[in-house]
Amino acid sequence: MNWKTSIIACISILLALVPKNIFSCADVDDSYDSFAAFFDKYAAETPVYKPFYYSDIQFLRDDEEQPATAAALVKEWVDFTGNKVSRKDAHQFVMQLPRKDLANIYYYLEEHQPLNIPDSVKNNSMTRFFMDTKDLEALGYLMYAKQVEPYVTREYNSWDETPRDSLKMNGLLKNGLQLYRAAKSPLFQLKYAYQVVRLAHYNHQYQDAVQYYDELISPNKTPGILQLLSLGLKAGALYRLGRKPEAAYIFSGLFAASDIKKISNFNSFSWSLQDDSGFRSNYLPLCKNNTERANMLALYSLNDYSIDIATLAEIHQLNPGSAMMPALVVKQINSIESAYLPGFRISKNTGDLYQDIDTISANRKAELKSFVSLLETMNNDKKDQQKGLYAIGAAYISLLLKDYAQANRLLAAAKKMNLSRRLQDQWMLTSLLVTINESPQINAQPEQKILPSLQWLYAKANAAKDATQPGEKDYQWSQFFKNVMTNVIARRYAAQQDLNREVLAYGSTDSISWQYPNGINYVRDSFDLTEAGSLYRFLSKKDFTPYEKFLLKITSVKKSAVADYIGTVHLRNYDYNKAIEWFSKEKQATILKDPFKELLFDREERLEDDRVTTTKLAYAKEMQALLSKPADPEALYKLALGYYNITYYGYAWELATFFRSGSDGYYVPANASPFEKDYYGCYKAEAYFKKALNAASDPEFRAKCLFMIARCSQKQVHKPQYEDFGDNYDYKNYQKTMNAYYAQFKANSYFPQYVKDYSNTRFYKETLTRCSYLKDFLTGR
Repeated sequence: MNWKTSIIACISILLALVPKNIFSCADVDDSYDSFAAFFDKYAAETPVYKPFYYSDIQFLRDDEEQPATAAALVKEWVDFTGNKVSRKDAHQFVMQLPRKDLANIYYYLEEHQPLNIPDSVKNNSMTRFFMDTKDLEALGYLMYAKQVEPYVTREYNSWDETPRDSLKMNGLLKNGLQLYRAAKSPLFQLKYAYQVVRLAHYNHQYQDAVQYYDELISPNKTPGILQLLSLGLKAGALYRLGRKPEAAYIFSGLFAASDIKKISNFNSFSWSLQDDSGFRSNYLPLCKNNTERANMLALYSLNDYSIDIATLAEIHQLNPGSAMMPALVVKQINSIESAYLPGFRISKNTGDLYQDIDTISANRKAELKSFVSLLETMNNDKKDQQKGLYAIGAAYISLLLKDYAQANRLLAAAKKMNLSRRLQDQWMLTSLLVTINESPQINAQPEQKILPSLQWLYAKANAAKDATQPGEKDYQWSQFFKNVMTNVIARRYAAQQDLNREVLAYGSTDSISWQYPNGINYVRDSFDLTEAGSLYRFLSKKDFTPYEKFLLKITSVKKSAVADYIGTVHLRNYDYNKAIEWFSKEKQATILKDPFKELLFDREERLEDDRVTTTKLAYAKEMQALLSKPADPEALYKLALGYYNITYYGYAWELATFFRSGSDGYYVPANASPFEKDYYGCYKAEAYFKKALNAASDPEFRAKCLFMIARCSQKQVHKPQYEDFGDNYDYKNYQKTMNAYYAQFKANSYFPQYVKDYSNTRFYKETLTRCSYLKDFLTGR
């Protein structure tokens, strides 16, 4: 039923935001969803259905039953005592006390045996209840239930199988039947019958479990949770017997009837569906009335992650006002978002928000229009709850269909309703999106119009970030703000070729994000020097509009960072005059490393004994000064160190790059820029070590130069990459290629000369103790 994959694939403008190099970091997706969304998953305000809200990554958004079955059972025991015991004491007595303590109380009351129980048990208000009432029937049942429990339960996520001693279980089952017959009240007949059905089910006696339910429990009209739990056991037995439609029918009824074990009943219903094709012919006919049909269809719809408006319409027709409908509507809207929003195709002329609706088939557009009509119908139906949700949802789908007039009409109608706080927020967000999209361009007038809404949305997102323990309900507002600024507004500016505003919008989400500074990384990865210079001049002006001031206040893109980027680009180009000019414009960050450190091994972490610090400005000035001494071997060697230390393998790589991956190196990427060739291949450093070697006469100094040349040349031996193998990749071929690479890597072409000419130097003897590759070369390993 999923037609999301049938949508024509579109190229997202986000492809333009993919880094052109490896010098910054990528973003991180939400843990539940991989698509951009603008509709509050909690807008239905039906917390009991939270586990089933839309998620395209995880099957359920929550796997914890609310309310817990144990808590509900404890409440029934509190009610049984006439509320004479606390829930805490009842929980301890019923759920935690060992059977021996219960037996001690029982035999104390029945046979006046000594009462030998801990003080904590004596002081329990439920113990006092039994002491006062001497209700041996209730106490005897709890003792029996404690015997059954180990055979029918297990710890959640336990790796160990529940012990299933069939003989003991059969013995307990026979005992349970005897106790059922001896029970004096329908309440305890129900309780013993529940344990009997339980034992039969978990002892794989599924036909017996069904029979025991029909004979012992079905005629018993005593209300309580055990009625539902027993029916669930019967449904599970039917499932095991291959009677899946009957099982599904029961599970759908249980799901609608109670909040107890809702996740379990949802999952069990899912497992009972053999295939979609037989659902309407084999499952629905089992329903006895329209309400049951609506409930089964609703559970079927909750299970389905495709877009199916017709089923929603059928549910509404069968049971207007269904309690599940608000959750179903929101899930359907999120399904539509998941289908449409990942494309985000932007029109070159208008920069529309959504994937071009014209690329969707006429049938699909008609289906979305029918959804709007259905939501309007439900909004006008007196039986339906949460009318504001339906009106706002209809406005949002109209926005997607680019019918902005209809969206505004629906929003105006919704505004007159008594909206909850959450729906007021969704109204604001939807209205903001309509305002942005109905404007042909985002220029001064629309900017001023949307400013209050953006400020409101930012405040919501910021409050979520500052929350002590933000939950998903809060966190999604950070995502909404991010999606509006980066996937809507920044893209509109991109379509208008307004790079300055685009990057400010893109960077505005960093202040409420737990992730890397995407705004300045976008500049670093995508802007050339002309674009970056224009951005710096824009940031340096004095007369900003209120809208611009808002963006400048929250964006991570500051002019100091832009100047640093421009200076760094000139540094990569070895244009030290320009680098010095730009680094001099703004305050410099201190780098806690010596960029001219001489090391015989590659290291990126700072050495403990390194007390030298620098700045990019100081480094550029020193490199420029060294270049003025082309005949000085010491200056040439220091220059070479300066070039080497800003490579991928260098000690002070932070001078020339903003991010260093730990998985790169020992190969030069295809289509590498001149700087990237030096960054991975050390060609510039090698050339200056050679110049220093040729200018020097001292053997110790020359040995040092030649060793560093050898180190540089090693980086130029291409390490096999996965993509090198194409369709011919296999492990043996990979291992063979890698072995050849290691052999070439160790057989450094400069080592023979190094050994022949400089083996008598002190420097050679030191490197022999420090360089394993040199040892391998000499020993032939």
